[in-house]
Amino acid sequence: MKKMVVEGGGASGLAALLPGGALDRPELKGANIVVPLCGGNIDTTTLGRVIDRGLAADCRLSNFTATVSDRPGGIAKLTSLLAEQGASIKDIYHERAWLHTNVDQVQVKCVVELQGKDHACRLRAALKAAGYPVIWGSSV
Repeated sequence: MKKMVVEGGGASGLAALLPGGALDRPELKGANIVVPLCGGNIDTTTLGRVIDRGLAADCRLSNFTATVSDRPGGIAKLTSLLAEQGASIKDIYHERAWLHTNVDQVQVKCVVELQGKDHACRLRAALKAAGYPVIWGSSV
């Protein structure tokens, strides 16, 4: 399957041919029709958000919050486990001040790139087996 990013106006010709569209006519059924898909003026920030949402929908981008030790090496152990599981860290942030847990713990918010739903399930199982309390941002 090939995927394309096209501006809304650049896809209007295709929209006209879809069922219910202005060009949805019996005489065009089965005919070879060329529809130019155009428009390269999409904002790169918007394009990045579209790509991230697509990755998240395919379970190739997941987010979770894990509680780890706030001692030296606590976050390093978590990131080592992520690396062992083949998860690529896209974003990581740790929170100390607004927690309702022990003072020697920290919450680490992670966004990781994965290979799909099976990979996400394996990562979730590995985190659980390692004893990390985890809250997932989406269902895995």
